[in-house]
Amino acid sequence: MICIRRQIRSLTFKCMFLTAISSIVCGCSSGPNEVEQFTEEPWSFRNIQGTKLSTEHFDIHSTLRDAQLQAALPEFMEAAYDQYSSLLPAPASGEGKRLQTFVLNDRSQWELYAKSNYPQQFPVFRKISAGGFAVGNECVVYYIRRTYTLSVLAHEGMHQYFANYFSTKLPAWLNEGLATYCESYELPKGKARFTPQRNSFRLNALRDAMTTDAILPLRGILATDAGRVINQGRSRLTKTYYAQAWALVCFLRHGEDGKYADSFQDMLDAIVTGELESRAKVAGLQPSARGRTSYGESVFRAFITDDLENLESEFKDYLYQLVGFRKPT
Repeated sequence: MICIRRQIRSLTFKCMFLTAISSIVCGCSSGPNEVEQFTEEPWSFRNIQGTKLSTEHFDIHSTLRDAQLQAALPEFMEAAYDQYSSLLPAPASGEGKRLQTFVLNDRSQWELYAKSNYPQQFPVFRKISAGGFAVGNECVVYYIRRTYTLSVLAHEGMHQYFANYFSTKLPAWLNEGLATYCESYELPKGKARFTPQRNSFRLNALRDAMTTDAILPLRGILATDAGRVINQGRSRLTKTYYAQAWALVCFLRHGEDGKYADSFQDMLDAIVTGELESRAKVAGLQPSARGRTSYGESVFRAFITDDLENLESEFKDYLYQLVGFRKPT
């Protein structure tokens, strides 16, 4: 193992990303990033040669042929870690267990790794049209384009961060909502800065859904299991679900002039303290829950509001504002 203390050169991409997915503005970084310490050593699987980069919180296993992107991974992932911990502070008890991240050069390598290491889940994983997956504190992604690859890493990294530090059962809408909330970033001078409300990929999916009147009802979002959506193989439904999960977290944190921000923070705090499930269980038994209630809805009622009808109306108004559409009269 060779210990390296180096200045990671700022990303000299001819086009710097302004968002994780689709907005690209030409420009170049004017100087080096802060010094980042990591170790580097050879790594391989199935005779495919690669590199292992170890930072403070990650072991990054890479077979990338894109040397610039690989050089950017240590600092980018540590910046993503800061974003995750700003939402859900990691308990001290979880420190020391490193997050295992695999960035493979192409889809064929990704499928080979997934099939070899996760044979039972592989039939579902192979239906993922682009990106990656996370299981426990391990995430596995493959190269698409620089912007997409980093965005997927940030998304799946949130899943592995949560699995590494917390045992609370998250409802799917919150699990995917937090992950999509971490996807979008800018790279001023090559330094990652996350921009949760400017996720152009999810915005485009929302516009498509709203144009075709395919927006999902609130109770449907709260009850939906993300894995089942993917397993159905319906691309438009999957995109709509993830876009609305992202928009719902944005709405709760930033919408209605902060009306629900404190309640949302209370929910995040309950994840950290381990109280989320018990409070959701009580909420699901209340008369206002109207019979059988999904776990996702019970969590929502416990922390956000029992008045789902009024909130759904506010949420729809927010969606129109978010995508820049005029609300029908």
